[in-house]
Amino acid sequence: MNRSKNAIIVTVLTTLLVLVSSASAGANDWKRLDAFVENGMDLWNVPGMAVTVVSGNAVLYQQGFGQTAVDGGKKIDEHTLFANASTTKAMVAAGILMLADEGKLTLDDPIIKHIPELHFNNPLLTSQLTIRDLLVHRTGLPSTDGWTFFQDMPLEEQIDRLSQVPVAAPLRTRHIYQNTMYELAGIVIERVSGQQWDHFLTKRLWQPVGMLETYGTRSQITPEQTHVLPYFFNDGELSRADWDFPDELADAAGSVWSSIHDMGLWAQFLLRGAVTEGGERLISEDSLEEMFKPQSLIATDDFYPTTGLTRPDWTSYGLGWFQQNFQGRKIDFHTGSLSGLIAIIGLDREGDRAVIVLGNRDHAEMRHAVLWEVMDNRPDGVTRDWNREIWKLYAGLAEKGDETWAETKKQRLRKTRPSLSQADYLGTWESPVSGKIIIEQQGREMFLRTKKVSMPMSHWHLDTFLVEHEPWGMREFAEFRIGPTGKIDKLVLFGEEFLPGE
Repeated sequence: MNRSKNAIIVTVLTTLLVLVSSASAGANDWKRLDAFVENGMDLWNVPGMAVTVVSGNAVLYQQGFGQTAVDGGKKIDEHTLFANASTTKAMVAAGILMLADEGKLTLDDPIIKHIPELHFNNPLLTSQLTIRDLLVHRTGLPSTDGWTFFQDMPLEEQIDRLSQVPVAAPLRTRHIYQNTMYELAGIVIERVSGQQWDHFLTKRLWQPVGMLETYGTRSQITPEQTHVLPYFFNDGELSRADWDFPDELADAAGSVWSSIHDMGLWAQFLLRGAVTEGGERLISEDSLEEMFKPQSLIATDDFYPTTGLTRPDWTSYGLGWFQQNFQGRKIDFHTGSLSGLIAIIGLDREGDRAVIVLGNRDHAEMRHAVLWEVMDNRPDGVTRDWNREIWKLYAGLAEKGDETWAETKKQRLRKTRPSLSQADYLGTWESPVSGKIIIEQQGREMFLRTKKVSMPMSHWHLDTFLVEHEPWGMREFAEFRIGPTGKIDKLVLFGEEFLPGE
């Protein structure tokens, strides 16, 4: 189509004005992001946080907020260390892809090729489960997080107990988040490379990318480096959380610690197509595309609640990445959560933009607000308060949980007593899946004790007791089954049967 010279001049001038306006708006946006993060921290009572926004070749925004600790903490900056938690998983997937590029494994290798001692409750799973299945959370196995967070169970014992875990869904039919499977992926890296998974990533990924403030375990953090402490917020107060992992534990599902500076380098590396700033390719183009290719679709109920606000047409999982469409673009992202510590990373690969948020308050879901605020390409003049919307969303979910609990309490039978004396319910109980628990009396109170935690137990009705773990907001019922001999035959708890132990 031909256009007049004047029309072309007008178009060019208009374009220049738009570019100048956009650049000015961009600078103002980063100033507004300061206030946005601070407002979110006030809403969620977050002691400390760090945020960065990058493109493939530029740091657009990088800022620390608050303190490393409530009392006597240090000011947070871009080099303060936080827990990556489950954002570690994409790094582990990258390590697997590097080994695939070298021809040392394939994503579709049966897992027993590399871990032959591994057996599952379902023989079909044993023979058919692949490395890819581990990385995509499509094994059909239920969560076994209690092994790590309650029992501090060594990985060798976890492998042995996997043979006792009943499947919750057929292989490759449902997304069920499964941290133990990423721990197995760490073993694969170790056996194929001859190095512990985090040592492999240090040498092959983190150091070449320039991530010199990134560590596989908390014990590797040097005394002169500053790191945050973890916090819960319950009953209107912040309290110190216990560490989920021992200092020296390298857990491939989420033990990495890093700074916002280094995480920005990681995101830039991915946006550049797995090429370092110096031009070195660390992961092949084909393998990188495999990382971000949707590997399985996820039902809305198995995805983040934020879909109620972002309203995607589809949700999926890649290799270490949740995925959805947003405003016509594919967004790859992942959260990380440990007791008192949170993270989120989000990539808009098409738009050459990434955002990372790290914080030290348990499940401070404002991380989602920052993600979507940065990714939101809404037109000028259109306002949307992601902070307030995310806050209301999670407050509504908490309210629904309270309503459900209120209904449960209405069903409680009144004025009943246990069939036996309190001493009969005490002692050791064992499950082939979860291992050993101990029910004990302290003063007049009962407690259920695992290797790592002690949870109060209270009589509910008849021979059912309520077990609570306040830091997680967890409520479970322990049901004692009395046999024909008048003694307790078994305890049903966490969906499992526990038998009297020694």
